[in-house]
Amino acid sequence: MSLIKRETMGFQVLHLLLPFLTSSLMMSGCIMTGDDSGNVDFNVELLEPNESIRENYVDGDLISVEPAIFEFDFSSTNANRDFISYEIETGGQVQIVSPSEADIVRVEIQNHGLHRIILMAEDNMGNEYMRYVTVSANLEIHWTEENTHEPRPLLIDSIPSNHGVAADVIVIESIVSNPELVQGLASGQSVEFSWDLIDEAQTVCQSNDGKVDDGGEVVWKTLHFDTYGVHELQVTYNSGQDYIDIEHMITLVYPESDGMEQSVS
Repeated sequence: MSLIKRETMGFQVLHLLLPFLTSSLMMSGCIMTGDDSGNVDFNVELLEPNESIRENYVDGDLISVEPAIFEFDFSSTNANRDFISYEIETGGQVQIVSPSEADIVRVEIQNHGLHRIILMAEDNMGNEYMRYVTVSANLEIHWTEENTHEPRPLLIDSIPSNHGVAADVIVIESIVSNPELVQGLASGQSVEFSWDLIDEAQTVCQSNDGKVDDGGEVVWKTLHFDTYGVHELQVTYNSGQDYIDIEHMITLVYPESDGMEQSVS
């Protein structure tokens, strides 16, 4: 077969296949990124990458939990592209929002630690856009007990539920106060007590002794850097007659996130 005839047949085959190739390209959606999607800018602003979960205890009982809330602003995404949905996935949970409903999407995280969040969007051509973001959810514990001779231990579980990066430090501030029996009259007595931070092996990691006079208060502030484990903060009433009040403020501080996004194709 001559070279001219083979070329002619090749062009005929290409001519026959071209409509099908074009149709296939138009129908198939793609996963794209901001850099690889032409003039489309899939830009999502994370308003604050570092937030805190807040737990409140009264007399040893958990009263309330406030999740860490992260807000994502999709309004700067290219307005020339018609997006039909935004999606945010964290911890296996997917939240889908229509662009007509809101530009700012709120994500609640209940577990302390560093969390990877997947941001997604789909346009009316079936193209999908995706980015990864890492956020930091610290834990703040507020604990109060009143009128006690037998303070209860505070359990500090500093192991992240996703078994990821450990907290940098446990920040402890504890206040023991001895309220006046009769206001304005020094009618009470001093109370001697001790603080102990105890690990899972029942080893005392840190301790401090205190004495609080009638109407006074004593504060213990310390940092603990062995964070991957479970600890108890215990106040022990050693001697005295007056009832005391306890207030603990504990913070698990994780590495700060810079809110940087990573593109995925």
